Amino acid sequence: MCELRSSEFFNEQFCLSDSLPGAEMKTVELQPGLTVSLFSFRGSRDVQTTAHIDRDCVHFSCLVRGPVEVTFGESRGLHLGTGHLLTSFAPGERFRLRLPADHQNVELVASLDTLSAVAGKDYPRISRDIGKGFCILRNKGSYRASDAAHRLVRLIQEDAQALLLHAAALEFLAWHLNAFRSEDGTDTVSPRDRRQLIAARERLLQDLSNPPTIAELAKETGLNQLKLKRGFKALFGHSIYALFQRERMDRARVLLRHHGVTETAVTLGYSNISHFSAAFSKQFGVLPREARKGALG
Repeated sequence: MCELRSSEFFNEQFCLSDSLPGAEMKTVELQPGLTVSLFSFRGSRDVQTTAHIDRDCVHFSCLVRGPVEVTFGESRGLHLGTGHLLTSFAPGERFRLRLPADHQNVELVASLDTLSAVAGKDYPRISRDIGKGFCILRNKGSYRASDAAHRLVRLIQEDAQALLLHAAALEFLAWHLNAFRSEDGTDTVSPRDRRQLIAARERLLQDLSNPPTIAELAKETGLNQLKLKRGFKALFGHSIYALFQRERMDRARVLLRHHGVTETAVTLGYSNISHFSAAFSKQFGVLPREARKGALG
């Protein structure tokens, strides 16, 4: 059983495959004191390892594919499933991990000074727990944070422009911190509505060239239009149109790496190239032809 030290593990130069065959780690330093990492493991069987936290940093993670068993202390442990969030500040602590053969986790690591600076007024939400010297906070139910995590994973995998990655990481951090609020009972979306809204989101993004109308989406998912609009804003943090456009333009950015502007626009359902260019420019601040030349990295 190998031991992974956090000072080495979350380092851009660390070669994980030497310690854990079948594992891949991709770490990007966003700014001094703030890194984001994507850990993926595909093996023939489950593995056990230990992690030694040898830095005074706060870890914000989301389990993209799981589950994973975490044990610490004499007998305390956590079972984390796909989509679960974990925030930890445990300097000097050792954890025992059981990783499934197919596992992926995205993690933001921040020093205390950097976290205080970037979180601003949201920092006190977690500072009391950090002040105790050891804390582990788990939240199962933040779809916004999970959505932000998946967006962050895509950008890391695509070697996206540093500024886009930084923005996505801060969005992930914001929803991660905000997730602790949902435990106080202020979440107004019922479990039944949540399931229907998630189904509506999946249907909306099924075909980025031909989205359903709000009326069609409401009819297909069993929610009236008002509840659908309000639910999207409450659960996903975006209007229906804004969420669709964000995903559509993200797809356009990827397509432009290998296809021309006109072909990309047509693939995404645009009959007017100028409308596509305007939407892309609004999202990324550059024209599609500039993105083709590498303006977005």
